[in-house]
Amino acid sequence: MVYAVILAGGRGERFWPMSRRSRPKQLLPIVGEKTMLEETVHRISPLVHKERTIVVATRALRQSIIDLLPNLPKANLLCEPTARNTALAIGYTAVFLSREHPKAKMVVLPADHYIEDRSKFLEAVRVALEVAQSKLLVSFGIVPDRPETEYGYIKLGKKIHRKSGVEVFAARAFTEKPNRKRARVFLNSGDFLWNSGMFVWRVDTILEAIGEHMPELHKNLMDYSRSLGKSDGAAALRRLYKQSENISIDYGVMERAFNVAVVKAYFKWDDVGSWAALYRLIDKDESGNVVVGNHLGTDTKGSIIVCDSGLVGTIGVSDLIIIKSYDVIMVARRSRYADVRRLVDGLHEKAELKKYA
Repeated sequence: MVYAVILAGGRGERFWPMSRRSRPKQLLPIVGEKTMLEETVHRISPLVHKERTIVVATRALRQSIIDLLPNLPKANLLCEPTARNTALAIGYTAVFLSREHPKAKMVVLPADHYIEDRSKFLEAVRVALEVAQSKLLVSFGIVPDRPETEYGYIKLGKKIHRKSGVEVFAARAFTEKPNRKRARVFLNSGDFLWNSGMFVWRVDTILEAIGEHMPELHKNLMDYSRSLGKSDGAAALRRLYKQSENISIDYGVMERAFNVAVVKAYFKWDDVGSWAALYRLIDKDESGNVVVGNHLGTDTKGSIIVCDSGLVGTIGVSDLIIIKSYDVIMVARRSRYADVRRLVDGLHEKAELKKYA
């Protein structure tokens, strides 16, 4: 049995001001007409029926997700009391599934990724599901096409499986985000793939791995499991989230485990992690601008311009990010896209500005 586990609890702060706490980027149509969450559910649907699709998100997003996915069974929306990163979200889901299907396979997908060529993606998932049956933790590594410094990397070991043109390797090492020079070395070597943050494994395999590499989290999860379906379940869930560490599954488990396999993926992929992604993914006009919404410009080049209502007008500017979203206008150098989060941090430091976060 196969379940799709869609991680939809992120804040999308680097996509501010379009992405807000009440409606983060996974609930927005960033690329295309559907929201990123809808696209993710649709993408995996040929392999996983809606009855076995699980969405994990914070309780604050519950109603928005129900509105977006009316056919998703409400019991399949797992609401976290607060965001605590991917290790806890995945562990929580694994415990939920282990009650009835401890050997079921989980296809773990972030809700805010862009993937082209659905057929290649689905074939890679099919192969990963086969490999995961052998109690391996399977990740998807994307063949890099540039020296990217915003992604982690996976170093490949020996090839362990091949089917339908899809190759699977043992993982030798996980590497944190490199600087530009090191990223160029990774790209030229051919031995490194981008760590996509997508995974396939059996429920029992990931719980055993958490037990080995994150024993405190495993203890908390087992304590919580004894309250499932009982009257104190909600209180137990709050206790689980209060007691557990804020840590990613990559750092907590994948970087430490020895039973990790990597599917070498050739489909076009982007984590859509910042405004820079729009410049990669959306067609540009004759002046090299990415424009979403109404814009009138003179001598405007190489910019990202998003206008959700009204009009943005520009004269004599280049290489900017200009975002007009509801009650906020943000302007930044395109090269400073990574600093958008600093603005969001500043909103939380001033009580009168928190409403814009």
